[in-house]
Amino acid sequence: MGRASPAAGRAGQRTCRHHVGTRGVTVKRGETVPDAGFTLVETLVALVVLGFIVAGLAQGLRFGMHAWDYQNRTIARDSALDTTDRTLRALLAGLAPGYDPHNPAIVGSPNSLQFNADLPVNAPIGPTRLARMRLIVQPGLGLLLRWQPEFHAHWLAPPLSRVSVLLPNVDAIAFAYYRSGGRQPAGWVTDWSGNSPPQLIRIHLSLTPHSDHWPDIIVAPMRLPDID
Repeated sequence: MGRASPAAGRAGQRTCRHHVGTRGVTVKRGETVPDAGFTLVETLVALVVLGFIVAGLAQGLRFGMHAWDYQNRTIARDSALDTTDRTLRALLAGLAPGYDPHNPAIVGSPNSLQFNADLPVNAPIGPTRLARMRLIVQPGLGLLLRWQPEFHAHWLAPPLSRVSVLLPNVDAIAFAYYRSGGRQPAGWVTDWSGNSPPQLIRIHLSLTPHSDHWPDIIVAPMRLPDID
């Protein structure tokens, strides 16, 4: 057996070079060299999937922000309603009776109520906390409390009235007064005039938007012996 000549070895090397891969990787005869990287179709599919993922994340973030905003608005609205509820109950529970038969202390209609009561402790007051008050709804402003100090005196010029907005998102207010009986049958009426308060006062608030609802406020004023 003779040794292969150098020429034969070089021929074998040339034969092997014909099977070198596209990136310089030497493979055996008959093997298929896989393509390197991604095809255009694979890249497009990956981009589409990534787009769906990003869109889903954006939609979830948008929903979360809307839910957060709605929750904050609901909490603020309920807090304002609760504060108004407590303020009305405190004012009407302690309304003061009158003593002048010609000037009733309590005058109520279906959409307004005028009475005397003590102002809250933190109200801007002068020498007296007793004030003549009126609850009314004004379009565009909401539920208003108009008040002026009550000095039990005759002034040449009445004191200046002040206005406080109790609740801005109110379209209308409806009052009802419960009469306990006596000369007239007991029941709810829509008007009241006298120096003694009714047994109960019911307040219904119509809020905006109209889908919002707050239960009727029913207050039992402190009653003194009838002086009408």
